[in-house]
Amino acid sequence: MGNISELPEDLLLKILSFVPAIYIVATSLVTKSWRCLWTKVSRLTYVAPYDTDKTNGFVRCFKETLLLHQPRALEALFIDISRCSLGIDIRPWTRTHVLCNLRELEVVAGYTLGYICLPSVFVTCKKLVVLKLKGMIKVSVPSTVCHTSLKALHINHLKLLNDESIRIILSSCPLLSDLRLEHDVMSKLNIEMPSLQRLTIVTESIFGPSPNLVDYYIKSLEISSPSLKYLNIEDLASIFYVRVRIRSPISNFENTSIYCRIVQLELSTYRGVFEELLIYLLKRSINLSVLKINNEFTPLDCWKPPSSVPTCLLSSLQTLEWRGYNGSWAEKEV
Repeated sequence: MGNISELPEDLLLKILSFVPAIYIVATSLVTKSWRCLWTKVSRLTYVAPYDTDKTNGFVRCFKETLLLHQPRALEALFIDISRCSLGIDIRPWTRTHVLCNLRELEVVAGYTLGYICLPSVFVTCKKLVVLKLKGMIKVSVPSTVCHTSLKALHINHLKLLNDESIRIILSSCPLLSDLRLEHDVMSKLNIEMPSLQRLTIVTESIFGPSPNLVDYYIKSLEISSPSLKYLNIEDLASIFYVRVRIRSPISNFENTSIYCRIVQLELSTYRGVFEELLIYLLKRSINLSVLKINNEFTPLDCWKPPSSVPTCLLSSLQTLEWRGYNGSWAEKEV
C-alpha cells in the first residue's frame, strides 16, 4: 500500500470519484492519512442493491456519507434507487453548505415501487450545469427558481411532479442548450429558450400507434428557439420517430419557425401516421436538403398524394435515402 499512499491527494480523489460511495467509505480503514480522504471527493455515486436484505446498509451508508461530507467539496451526485422497492427521504441528511457547489445531479428512481424525496435545494442550486431526473421522485419546486448555469436538463417519467412544477423549471434556465423530455411529458409545450440547441421528446402509447405524436408534439409544439439545431420526437411503443437537423442559427431573432430551418429530416413509418406527417413536414420544410425514410418496421400500403408539390422537392432537396424500400405500389407513388 506504500506506493499508492504516496500518490498526490488530488489524484487519489480523482480515482475515488469513480468508485461507489459504499466502497469509498471503506478506504478510511486503509491508513490514518486516508481516514477522512473520502469526505473530500467531488463525486458521490449511490446505487441501491437488488438484494432487499442489503437495503438497510445502503440507506445507512447514504445517510452517513451525505452528513459527513466536507462542505463545498461535492460537485457531482449520482443516485440510482431503481432496484429498491422502498421510499427513501434524504431531506434530513442534506446540508446546504455541502451542496452549494453541486454542478451535476442525476437521480434515477423506479416507475412503480420505490420513490425518493429530494430537498428543494437540489432543483434550486444556482451552480447546477446538468440535471437529470427519472422515475418516482418527490421534490418541492419553489414558485421562483433561477438556474443561471444549467445547460442540460433531462426529465423522464416524473409522475410525482405536476405540470406546473415542470413549467417552472423549464422557464428558469436562460442558458439551457440540451432538453430531453420522456414519457409522461406535458401535452402542450411552449418552449421559449434562445440558447436551446437540442430538443428530444419521447412518448410511449401503451395501446399502439397514437395520433398524439402528431397532434400534441408536432402540430401543437410551440418553439421559440433560434439556436435550435436538433429536434428528435419519438413514440417508443409505435417504433415511430421524427428526427430533424436544423441549419445554423439565423440572425433574425423574430424568425423563429423551426420548419424553415430544417435541412435534414429522418422519419420512420407507422401505418396511419406516416403519410399525414410526411406531407405536413415537407410542406413546411422549404429548405430541406436531405430526406431519410425508414419503413423497415411497417410496410407502406397506401398513399394519398398532396394537392400540390412541396416547395423543397422542387428547389432544395438533394438527397433521398429510403431504408426498407420494397417497390410496392404505395412506395412508388410516394
